[in-house]
Amino acid sequence: MNLVEHIAVGRYGATGIARAVCGRLAIIVAGVPLYGCEHVPSINLLGAFFPSWMLCVLVGVSLTLVGRRVLVAAGLEQWVGPRGILYPALALALTLGTWVTFFRG
Repeated sequence: MNLVEHIAVGRYGATGIARAVCGRLAIIVAGVPLYGCEHVPSINLLGAFFPSWMLCVLVGVSLTLVGRRVLVAAGLEQWVGPRGILYPALALALTLGTWVTFFRG
């Protein structure tokens, strides 16, 4: 064992070295998906830049609320399936539809 190995093993122990290497490797692996994030779609709204996904979520939820009012006014809401699944699914579908329509996602 050379002097560097002796100091490293003496200071951290054999498992400490493995933990340090795994920790650094985990940081590198976690950063790899971020290499493609060079452009963030944003919208200039009243002088402030907002992420476009935030606008799509607001539009999707708003359209879902409008859809619910239409169902209530038509008397059809009592006939729809489980509302706890229907309305979040509708909000998600409208959000993704807005994203694809305006931003070609």
